[in-house]
Amino acid sequence: MKKNLFVLLAMVAVVMFSCNEPQYIGMPGNNEKTQGDSIPVLIPDTDGIVISIDSAIAICKSLPADQATAEIYKLSGTVTVNSTNPEDVPSKYTNINFKLSDNGGKTSISCYYINNINDTKFTKMTDVPLVGSKLTVRGTLINYKGSTPELKDGFIVRIDSIVRPTIPDTVYATCAEAKTAALALPNGGTSADVYVIDGYVQSAGYSNEISKGQQKWFWIDDVKAGSKVFEAYWCNVPDGTTPVPVGAKVRLTGKIMNYNGTTAEMKNGKITILEEPQGQE
Repeated sequence: MKKNLFVLLAMVAVVMFSCNEPQYIGMPGNNEKTQGDSIPVLIPDTDGIVISIDSAIAICKSLPADQATAEIYKLSGTVTVNSTNPEDVPSKYTNINFKLSDNGGKTSISCYYINNINDTKFTKMTDVPLVGSKLTVRGTLINYKGSTPELKDGFIVRIDSIVRPTIPDTVYATCAEAKTAALALPNGGTSADVYVIDGYVQSAGYSNEISKGQQKWFWIDDVKAGSKVFEAYWCNVPDGTTPVPVGAKVRLTGKIMNYNGTTAEMKNGKITILEEPQGQE
């Protein structure tokens, strides 16, 4: 009798332990309570009227310009356009914009200011769903400016599959090496990798014009008394107001590009001053 009672109690314990397993498990995505690439626990969400994207577009078009619905809607589809550059997440943005379609791209709706799973902010660029990702999102519908159907101020409810961005490699290069790599790109092409380039600011082709924290242009070379080897074009100056002086040794960080098939340059990169010009502090 004692033996049978022990077996019965053991079976009850197994059943009770199994019942504690989370009921809702989300697909890969970001969650403030999870780290790394672990799978977040998806908070159950029963709000939202489930409709097709064509139905959502029709509702938007029936609204006065810039008026949002009182109801919350839920749409499922595939990302067809990324309107937010993943590399701007989270440095510039913690929510994202994209277009969603459920009919192979024949029609799509813009999704604006969308948060991640469980209405959390995006904290990693690798959590941004790229084109081809299959999602369910919720939010209000709006007829933006009377011409653009949008789902706005919502969040991702579910991720069925995700195409993730890859973190760019960092390449350390001399001015000459960066020039060669840039001009090897297609005309107008930009590198996938981030380059770190050290060089001296040259007097030739120099502009001290500052606009919105960026210096219009200057050229760098691997030697002080050099020539126009690699161009910095509208790059961010350290303090946002002071142009980098001729003769300074600087570090450019950003993607390189082949401008017009003839010019190796970095646009919108970051400038760090390594050495002031001789005779200056």
